Amino acid sequence: MEVRNLEIKEMPLQEKYDRLLDAHLLAVATGYALHKKLGVVDKCNDFSVKVQKNMLPSVLGIGLKMLKAIAPGKVFKQVANQYVYTEQTFLPLSNIEFTWVSDREATMRVKNCPILRRVGGIVKKAGLDLDPRFLCEMDAKILPEVAKEFGLALTFELEENGCKTKAKLK
Repeated sequence: MEVRNLEIKEMPLQEKYDRLLDAHLLAVATGYALHKKLGVVDKCNDFSVKVQKNMLPSVLGIGLKMLKAIAPGKVFKQVANQYVYTEQTFLPLSNIEFTWVSDREATMRVKNCPILRRVGGIVKKAGLDLDPRFLCEMDAKILPEVAKEFGLALTFELEENGCKTKAKLK
């Protein structure tokens, strides 16, 4: 079946991204609200850690450990740069402030977090009884456990309009 004379134009890439991001954030917020209602938030976080660790390629883990032994500062820099690059999936680079403390320690601050504002609007519109910071709190519990696989110690500090993450190579 062929559709002719379709009067609908193709959706712009930015609009696709925005709609997908909103749908993703709504799904995460809905799941979190249900887990909170059922009293299983901690179990869900533990399960998320397990799943994310399963997604880490085992060869990369071994290779990373070997490289870390040979050139720890260089490997840490690559991992940190990749993390900031990946964060741009959700955050504009202009909202990220990155500081090298040393070749084994760095700090990333997210200021005026657009995701925090976006989640706030979504949970309000959806009528979910959630503090928008639930997403930050989840990351603060899950990501440090996953980072241990790479020999990294991560700490998170929630701030008024964002967060601060400290990463240190063990």
